[in-house]
Amino acid sequence: MRYSYRRGLLWLAIYFLFSLIPLAVVSSGHIPEYRAFWIEFAVALGYIGLAMLALQFLFTGRLQKIAPSYGMDNLLHFHKEMGIVAFLFVLAHPIILIAVNPGFLAYFDPSINLLRAVFLSFASVALIFIMASSLWRATFNLSYETWRLIHGLLALAIVFIGLSHALQVGHYLNTFGKQAVVSVLIGGCMYAVIHTRLVRPWLNRKKPYRVVGVKEERGDAWSIEVEAVGHKKMQYQCGQFAWLTIHDSPFSIQQHPFSMTSSTESDTLSFTAKVMGDFTSTWKDIKIGDRLFLEGPFGSFTPIAGKNLFLIMGGIGITPGISMLRTMRDKKDKRKVTLIYGNENLEEATFYEELEELNKELNLQLLHLLTDPPKGWEGETGKIDREFLEKYLPEDSENYIYLICGPDPLMDIAEIALKDLGMDWRYIYTERFKIV
Repeated sequence: MRYSYRRGLLWLAIYFLFSLIPLAVVSSGHIPEYRAFWIEFAVALGYIGLAMLALQFLFTGRLQKIAPSYGMDNLLHFHKEMGIVAFLFVLAHPIILIAVNPGFLAYFDPSINLLRAVFLSFASVALIFIMASSLWRATFNLSYETWRLIHGLLALAIVFIGLSHALQVGHYLNTFGKQAVVSVLIGGCMYAVIHTRLVRPWLNRKKPYRVVGVKEERGDAWSIEVEAVGHKKMQYQCGQFAWLTIHDSPFSIQQHPFSMTSSTESDTLSFTAKVMGDFTSTWKDIKIGDRLFLEGPFGSFTPIAGKNLFLIMGGIGITPGISMLRTMRDKKDKRKVTLIYGNENLEEATFYEELEELNKELNLQLLHLLTDPPKGWEGETGKIDREFLEKYLPEDSENYIYLICGPDPLMDIAEIALKDLGMDWRYIYTERFKIV
């Protein structure tokens, strides 16, 4: 789906409208006597921050209709930035109140109300930890699975305590109607995570997959091929991804997102991962017959009908691209494709042999770009930059969609370069891969 200002602005308007609903609710009907400006300002920050924290659950609830409007990369970036804003709003709430009136410290005094003091203190520490561990997960030496579990549980606890605190204080939530509206709004957002973590796995438990192939690839990568057991395989578009749970049960904290590398025309699905983290380092040990579960498809990193493809990919970022090329081969799609594939050397170029074959079968311009080429290499060398992209941009550039996938430095350079060179931002799609 093509990006557009209209669609993006619509979702932004919905987001900000929902983030202001609790404040609008508490400001309606009977309003208590006005207090000092900074006290009322701090209370307003608390309500807005709580609503924003709750809305964060929608971005992790895997709502398939939101991503095409923003793109998965933009959506995750927005989730991160809004999380920081919500963190600052919520943290500013008690800081300003206590600075204006030290009497508000009583809320943290266990001798006055033990449970209130314990829960508010826990929520404050948890809020700081969840933000720090999200920004500096590697520093905390947290595995992806552990971080994801802690992140979800702490987030739920913080929002629940925040809602309970607002209801318990009741200064503005002074009627049942106000309490009900705010509770339903916040509770509905919280349910998005519960649905993702519990309801969906329950519904998915009767749709297992079985590993039917395991293959070592160039670049210290492994591919697995899977088939559906007792049900139809997932229908998806090339370039999309699914969440994998390699386990006998879908209820597992070990769940990771991977792009499909198979053709959409294949009877099986395949995934490829480079050994980069705790989870991917176990792929070499996967056996034929192992059971797994898939949830998806997700993502909008997909070709657009009628548009040629300009692919800029680095390392294992080739995975969504190989799905596109395999699908085009199987569908006998004659659209023009340019693939710029950056690697350190040929040994790192996953799917090298297959790409050479596809280069003969498709209307494909294949450009390998190596930073450490072998002796006698006659191809391109160096790193992807503006000058290199300008050299190979097609003359009819308006007839192309631009798809970028790879490590962060490549992504940042390529995306900015394409915009500087006049490419329409609505046709520039990006997808980053993370170490798992």
